[in-house]
Amino acid sequence: MKTKNKSFVLKGKLLWSLALVLALSFNSCSNDDDNKEQIINEEISGAYFLNYGSYGNGGASITRYDFRKDALTNKYFEAQNPQMTINSNIQYGAAYKDTIYLMGNSADELISVDLHFKPTGNAVREGIEKPRFFVGQGDYLYISCWGTDADFKEMPGSYIAVYNTKTRKVEDKIALPGGPEGLALAKGKLYAALNYRPQVAVIDLNTEAIDYIDLPAVSSYFVSDADENLYLALVSSYSDAAGLAYINTSTDELEDNFVLDGVSTTYASILTANSDASTLYVVAAVWGEPGSIFAFDIQTGEFSKFIDNLNGVNGIEINPVNKDIYVLQSGNATEAGSVSIYNAEGVHQKDLEVGISPYWTLFLD
Repeated sequence: MKTKNKSFVLKGKLLWSLALVLALSFNSCSNDDDNKEQIINEEISGAYFLNYGSYGNGGASITRYDFRKDALTNKYFEAQNPQMTINSNIQYGAAYKDTIYLMGNSADELISVDLHFKPTGNAVREGIEKPRFFVGQGDYLYISCWGTDADFKEMPGSYIAVYNTKTRKVEDKIALPGGPEGLALAKGKLYAALNYRPQVAVIDLNTEAIDYIDLPAVSSYFVSDADENLYLALVSSYSDAAGLAYINTSTDELEDNFVLDGVSTTYASILTANSDASTLYVVAAVWGEPGSIFAFDIQTGEFSKFIDNLNGVNGIEINPVNKDIYVLQSGNATEAGSVSIYNAEGVHQKDLEVGISPYWTLFLD
């Protein structure tokens, strides 16, 4: 018997399985003319913390923080959608062309909501198995997926799903063993960090030909510099060569490797950059021990400890409006998490109580 694909939970009654955790952060577009006053949409303006919840047990949620008014709203999705609740976990989420796309695991699906976090249609499940991350170009999303037969060793069935945002269908799958995680677009190519193989895959989007760049460790997420070259987090799994890799996207070569012990293996916002990408911030933490945020100066190629003694640190993000630094933390996977706010100099300002396991932050204006 066929069943309709619906996925939020109407309290007491299944409507749709939505899960939210993410990813990446979304920075609202800046005005090219700095002299013009920015128009702020107060209905959506703020930072949105994407709380993963507990895997397999739901508990995912969205927390909105209107930092201009210092107003915090937990369970924001429920506030926007009366009688609905989030029923699963989202691995990543980001905004693209005025739509927020959420990578749902358990159930595996691609979920879309508008900038008010109201659903824009049914979740897409066909062609989406264990989605991890996405980037967008034109009418397409490129989604890293681990596939149905994930063995968490070699990941032979992982792939990139090519999703058409107009037709709301997966049009193609690009086979990519090795567990692709973070993605980046640069100079007409798609770069995929492989989380179970010490390589970066470089995919020609015209031909789907794949080349590889060897790395000293497995990797997770990218940030781009002003010239579309890429810095990549090398994580501490199975290796003592953790740190940051620097990839020249014109030559597709690993140009440098900057060692930093203990780069976090958490699937969250462990790497970010300031507004001009002159300084990168990376989370270094060993499970069960206090972690730290390190600042990396791209001119000198040196790390310095920026914030330390952080318990249960998951990720970091920088507010593009006031430059405050948000550190996402959770002591365990069953209780409320927190966001610690620091100013640009690393001085603690305040703490916010948010949902279970905050992993990613979206900024909307």
